[in-house]
Amino acid sequence: MKYVVTVSVLLAGLASAALAVETPSPTPAASPASDAAQSGSSRLIDQLDVNQLKEILDKLRTNYVDTRALTNDELNQAAIKLLLAKLGPGVRVQTESEFARATPVRPFRYDVVSNRFSYIRLGTLKDSSLTQLDNAIGESRSRNVEGLIIDLRTVSEDSDYDLANSIVSRFVGNGEPTFSLITKGAEPKSFTSQSTPLYHGPIAVLIDRQTAGAAEVIAGVLKTKDRALLIGQTTAGRAVKYKTEPLGNLQVSVAESEVQIAGLPLIFPGGLVPDIAVNEPQEVENQVLAQSDSGPLDPFITDEERPRLNEAALVNGTNPELDAYEEQEAVKTTKAQLKDESLQHAIDFLITLSLYKKS
Repeated sequence: MKYVVTVSVLLAGLASAALAVETPSPTPAASPASDAAQSGSSRLIDQLDVNQLKEILDKLRTNYVDTRALTNDELNQAAIKLLLAKLGPGVRVQTESEFARATPVRPFRYDVVSNRFSYIRLGTLKDSSLTQLDNAIGESRSRNVEGLIIDLRTVSEDSDYDLANSIVSRFVGNGEPTFSLITKGAEPKSFTSQSTPLYHGPIAVLIDRQTAGAAEVIAGVLKTKDRALLIGQTTAGRAVKYKTEPLGNLQVSVAESEVQIAGLPLIFPGGLVPDIAVNEPQEVENQVLAQSDSGPLDPFITDEERPRLNEAALVNGTNPELDAYEEQEAVKTTKAQLKDESLQHAIDFLITLSLYKKS
């Protein structure tokens, strides 16, 4: 399975790197010409077999002018750094405090927006999430909503794929296959829907760069099984199950299983690509989500009316557009209300779909 390595190999390499005692030699500054030469060399090296690679390494150790740059420790460190860079989300090396750091608990939220569409923000996944979801779907059906928005952007990374399967079972026909968990050297673990679907209408799913693990699986299955539209940014690409082992004061996590959803490319490591991309800075989106965990959603959806030049202003000899600009420049007005662009796009999509069905 690509990008997935065994824990023992990585731990051995990291242990060797941890023994380094010599100070790395300074690296000469690269020029455009040297960058081009190195790029050409890299392409050639990709074509070499094991014996040729070993011979080049032996020549470097014997002849290179700075022997300190080619000690076993230096080579091990370089190899591990490149390996970690290549494997990306497949491997994590964290301190114990980083590994144990608690993720914030985000609330489940249900609301009706524009008096037409149900909005469900799953928040932190837990056992009570299923009951909350069932209640929200039941309320949506009783109100005859025209569409459903499922927001996965505040779901912290989680590898509880049994819970993820229970969530998607609310939307997928009983007994239908949903996804598989593929482990190297073992039989795949296949998941199927475990209940009668509670909702059959259109769905918009909100995702972002931090959507990972079980949340990616929920989004992917809904896209393939219920033809849901994904809105936001490409996800983190961590739909895997990690095996974590200690190494001194570090914790090394290696992806040993990955999720496969029929009809989709592998989520790991590239992530899920949205159907409608929303290019919103992550820090802005984080502020919007934190501020809208509670309270009304309307301020984050509805755009304020901009002052415009009209007949009354012309009669009075004023220009509301110019006045508004001057006030903004003089910092006389309050800071503009942040907007949830992904949610706005979801509402636009569902409105368009509703109009199309009625035509």
